[in-house]
Amino acid sequence: MGERLFAEFEDVSRYIRIEGVEAGSIAEELGVEVGDNLVKINGNTIRDFIDYKFLITDTYLEVEIIKSNGECWVLEVEKDYDEPLGIEFSEIVFDGLKQCHNNCIFCFVKQTAPNTRKTLNLKDDDYRFSFLGGSYTTLTNLSDEEFARIKQMHLSPLHVSVHSTDPKVRVRMLRNKKAGRILEQIRDLVEAGIELNTQVVLCPGINDGKILERTIRDLGEFLPNVKSLAIVPVGLTKYRDDLDELRTFTSKEAKEVIKMVKEWQNKFRAEYDNNFIYLSDEFYLLAGEEVPSTDYYDDFLQLENGVGMVRLLLDEFAELEEGLPQKLIECRKVTMVTSVSGTKAIEPIINRLNQIGNLEIQLITVENQYFGPTVTVTGLLTGADILNKLAEVDDLGDLTLIPEIVLNDDGLFLDDLSWADFVKELSNQVVKVKNQGIDLVEKMLGYNFGGVNNDKTSSCDCG
Repeated sequence: MGERLFAEFEDVSRYIRIEGVEAGSIAEELGVEVGDNLVKINGNTIRDFIDYKFLITDTYLEVEIIKSNGECWVLEVEKDYDEPLGIEFSEIVFDGLKQCHNNCIFCFVKQTAPNTRKTLNLKDDDYRFSFLGGSYTTLTNLSDEEFARIKQMHLSPLHVSVHSTDPKVRVRMLRNKKAGRILEQIRDLVEAGIELNTQVVLCPGINDGKILERTIRDLGEFLPNVKSLAIVPVGLTKYRDDLDELRTFTSKEAKEVIKMVKEWQNKFRAEYDNNFIYLSDEFYLLAGEEVPSTDYYDDFLQLENGVGMVRLLLDEFAELEEGLPQKLIECRKVTMVTSVSGTKAIEPIINRLNQIGNLEIQLITVENQYFGPTVTVTGLLTGADILNKLAEVDDLGDLTLIPEIVLNDDGLFLDDLSWADFVKELSNQVVKVKNQGIDLVEKMLGYNFGGVNNDKTSSCDCG
C-alpha cells in the first residue's frame, strides 16, 4: 500500500463516499473505512457503479482514497481478475441522476398529491438505472457519447419505454421532438448486440388499436434481441387539473385488448416459441378474466411491470395447498388488507383458507381515496387510507396483515406515515406480508410449515 498526505484541501463532495467495507476484504486489509471517499481508480474518474465494476476487474489497481481526516492514500492492489475490493456505496450513480426531458401526457409524477413521498416526484430517465436496476428509459435524453458507451460496454439488457413506434404518436405522447427516432435507436442497439425489454403504457384512443398493432409488428422484427413487450394500462389519479384529457380502459375494452394481443401471441408462439407480448395483470383483473397459466409468461421477464405477479402467487399457493391443515388447534381470526385489484387477485386463496376449521380470514378492500378510485393497485395505497378503512371494522381479530409493497425501504407509506406510527393506531398485532404464497399462508395460519408456532392464537369457542 502506498500512502501520501493530501497537500491541498479540495472539495471532496464530488467524490464517492464509502458507505460500507466488507469484512475480510481487500479494502479492509488496506485500512479503508466507512466515511472515506473514493477518488479514482488507475487514474480514471468514476461516474457510476458501471465504471467502478469495469475498472476493478484489472489485476493491478491504483486506488486513490481521501481519508476522513483529509489524507490522500494511493493504494496499490494486486489481485485476481474480477476479485472484488469489498467497498460498498449508497448510490449507483455518482455524477448525478439524469433527469427526464419528456413531458408525457400520462406522466404519473404530474398526478401526485402535494404531500406525496419525495421519491414519487423524481422524474428520472437514466439509462444506467435501466441497466443496473431494471427501470425503464425512453432514450430521448441520451447524448452521442452515452449511446456509444452503451454499445462499447455492452450494457445489456436495457429496459426501454416505447409506447408507440409511430413517430408522430410517440412525439405526441412524450411531447419531445426527439421521441420519433425510437426505431432507429432500437435498430442501432440491436445491431450492436444489445438486448431489450420494452413496454407500452396503453392509452385508450391514442396508442391502442391499429397503432398498437403497428408497434407490436415493428418490435417483433427485432426478435430475439428485443426479448419482450409488456403492455400496461395507463394509470390516472384524481389530480389531473390542466392536464391532457385521458381516461382508463373499460372492462369491455380490456377484453378487446386481450383478444387482439392473443392473436399476435399465437403468431409469435408459432414462430419463436414464446409469446413475446405480455399484458399486465391489471388487464385480466379489469376484464374479469382469469390470469393466464404459467406457460403464458415464459421466463417472467416483466414481473416488475406487474406482469405475472398474480400467477406466481397462485402457483405458489397451489404447491402449498396439499399441506394445509383441515383444522387449527385454536381459533384464529386474521384481517388481510389489500386494494381493489388485490382483492380480485387473492380472493381464491382467501376462500380456500377459510375452509380450514377454526380459521377466519376477513379480506378488507381499501379504496384509494388519496389518488382517487381509478387507482386500484395495492402498491399505491397510503397509510391513512388503510387506517381509515380499518377504523370501520368492528373486530380486527388476532392479527392484521399489511402488504409489504405499500412501504419503501425506510418503512414509510406513500403519504410519509411511518410503520411505527401506523402500528400504534391499531389494537391488535400488525405484521407485514410479502407477495409470496409461503409467507402469506404461514402468517395466516400462525405457524411455519416446519411445525414451529410463531404467533399466539386466541383461545375461544369456535364451534
